[in-house]
Parts: sequence; C-alpha cells; structure tokens
Amino acid sequence: MKSRITPTPRGAFSLTEMLVTILIIGVLAAIAIPVYSNITETSRRTVVQDHVEALNRAVTNFGHACWKFPTAANDSATTDEMAVVRSLQWKFPASSLKLGSPYFDPRYDPAGTSSTSEYRIRWNGKGFEMLDKGQAGSGLKYDGSSDYKPAPYTFPSGYTPVGP
Repeated sequence: MKSRITPTPRGAFSLTEMLVTILIIGVLAAIAIPVYSNITETSRRTVVQDHVEALNRAVTNFGHACWKFPTAANDSATTDEMAVVRSLQWKFPASSLKLGSPYFDPRYDPAGTSSTSEYRIRWNGKGFEMLDKGQAGSGLKYDGSSDYKPAPYTFPSGYTPVGP
C-alpha cells in the first residue's frame, strides 16, 4: 500500500494584513519622529545651559582669586565676551600667580555671531547668559564640536587679562 503525502498548507500574509502592518508602522513613525527631534533640540539646549554655567563658575573663581570681575557689557559686538573668555583662559605667570588659573579650558575658541538661528552666549556685565534661537542679540556661537581646538589659544606677548 502506497501512502500519499499530502501537502500541508503554508501560513502567509494576505494583502490586507500587510497593508494594515505598514499603516501601523507609518503611524508609529509619524508619532516618533517629531518627538525624537524635540528631544534632540531639548538636549542641545541643556548642553548650552550647562556650558553657560561652567563659564559662570569660572567667572566666580576668577573673581575670588583676583578680587574683581572682568568687564562691563557691550551689546553691539562680541568683544566683551571674548575679552572675558580670554581672561578666564589666561595662565597667570608665576610672579602674579592666581590660584586656580586658568579658570576655563584654554582650548575653547568660539566664534561670535548675531544669527538668531543659533544658540549664543552673551556677557551681561556680571555673568554669561544664553540667548535662545530666535532671540535677538550677538554673542559667542555655541557649537560643541568646533568650539574646542586641539591646541590651547596662544596669547600675544604682553597680554594682560581684563579685571585684575
């Protein structure tokens, strides 16, 4: 007696099931992509705020060591911001060594900008503050990747920091 082999039916997706699956994936992507982009922007803003706090801690340490704060604010350009940053980066010579100097990483070398599409860091005369995107004003552009150079900033001979 011969035995017959009967084919077993295979399970497969119907066209309707495939379309429903693609529709569900599309809806989930439509929800997730805006949420993800909002998370990255919020994270970037938080990093800029942390950078501003680090600069303000350096200003406080500079003030404690030198008994003075750097300079008054000038809203028309970023010269004051750079003068304060360079003062925080200056390694005082041994003859006038100030405890803790330099107060901020000497590799920090930001560019100035007044573009409202960027986060900016502005000196207000007492401390640094963050300018949000869309807010008017000039300041130091924050771009975490290119703000720090491989080598420290080289000060010109005879450089004197502002404040002391």
